[in-house]
Amino acid sequence: MGIAFRTVPPAVPLAGGHRPLTGHGRRLNTDALAFMRELRGYGPMVRISIGPRPVYVVNSPDLIREVLATQARGFDKGAMFDTLRGPLGDGLTTSAADFHRRQRRLIQPGFHHERIERYTDIMSERSALRAAAWRADAVFDMVPEINRLTMDILLRTLFATDPGPELHAAVKEWLSVKYRSMRLALSPLQAWAERVPLLPRWRPPDGGPLDRLRAAQQRIIDAYRADGGDRGDLLSMLLLADGPDGAMTDGQVADELITLFLSGTGTISAAMAYAVHEISLRPDIQARLHEEVDTVLGERPPSFKDLRSLPYTRQILTETLRLHPVSWLSMRRTIQPLALGGAQLPTGTDVFFSPYALHRDAGLYEDPDRFAPERWSGSAAKPARGTYLPFGAGNRLCVGEEFAWAELTIALACFAGRWQWAPAPGQPVRTLVGTVIRPERVPVTLTARRTGRP
Repeated sequence: MGIAFRTVPPAVPLAGGHRPLTGHGRRLNTDALAFMRELRGYGPMVRISIGPRPVYVVNSPDLIREVLATQARGFDKGAMFDTLRGPLGDGLTTSAADFHRRQRRLIQPGFHHERIERYTDIMSERSALRAAAWRADAVFDMVPEINRLTMDILLRTLFATDPGPELHAAVKEWLSVKYRSMRLALSPLQAWAERVPLLPRWRPPDGGPLDRLRAAQQRIIDAYRADGGDRGDLLSMLLLADGPDGAMTDGQVADELITLFLSGTGTISAAMAYAVHEISLRPDIQARLHEEVDTVLGERPPSFKDLRSLPYTRQILTETLRLHPVSWLSMRRTIQPLALGGAQLPTGTDVFFSPYALHRDAGLYEDPDRFAPERWSGSAAKPARGTYLPFGAGNRLCVGEEFAWAELTIALACFAGRWQWAPAPGQPVRTLVGTVIRPERVPVTLTARRTGRP
């Protein structure tokens, strides 16, 4: 079921609530998720402004596909990614045009099935060890536990041997400062400063943590270059990748490592934490998850071959990423004049779309705010085109999507095999909105399951 959008609107309406000087900046910075949902009521496309900067927000799945696929070469990444390029470098997340396509071709082999199968052994081992360290009958905040797990898995898939405390400390410091970039991209003050040179701009995050992370990475890269072999890890793949335009430079490898630190920790951690939270609220869903895990795995840890045998686990995660898509807002900017939804957009026009608002649209999903894994069963397992975008689409589809699904599935199966959990009473879960959306805390009460596990 879908919304009957008009294909060619006679005019693109301006959203209500516009204020002098700030435009819609206040709503974007104080109530962003609700505001993006409200904008869908204006039809396939609506105009907002961030200070003096006009922005077209695309709501229709068909028009989103135009932006992401059909006319993708007419866009680059836009304001947020200009800001992110400072703390993140020029990796896949922020790079554009031909350079992005070249980097994607070089990186893709690192996420082929045979490599993913190797990585799942690490995912299973580390998830089982993390779950075994928890204690029953205790109120546990799952967020730091999951953060530690995803960092552990990422470092062990990036590097065949422990990279040492220097890199661990540098990554932790860098992650603590990167979340400010979305705030800069949505700031009316920043938008005005781009037009009025005398105004002070908001400053990007401190560059020191990125410099220290690059220095720690370079020492590891130097050691790998001296060795010259394939150690079976992601860094070896990056260093050995070659194409028509040659291999990556050390700087390009470092930028892609930084991209992997972002996607392999914050995004996967947030999705897993939300999955635990939603399962804790629904004993019926948790019981069915336990039944599937016990039937398929018994007492053994999950492996790559088990991924297809855990369909309900996958449905839970699919629904989690519908209700809580980590990338809640995406941006593009036109690099040439083009027509979109009946509007003529000049070069340099900012275009936004919100996977969060899309996924919670009552015209696309029945009872959209309800956590319902069963909506992904049987013939409904595949969503209608353009209506489900947790990993993007088109030439910006996340290259690590299969890696993420494998890690989420294996970790959740390990958790469910050993524990059942319930929400801690009187401790609500609050969503933080930044570069990604993530829960501030997920406090649960753990109870050991009587499955014979040690």
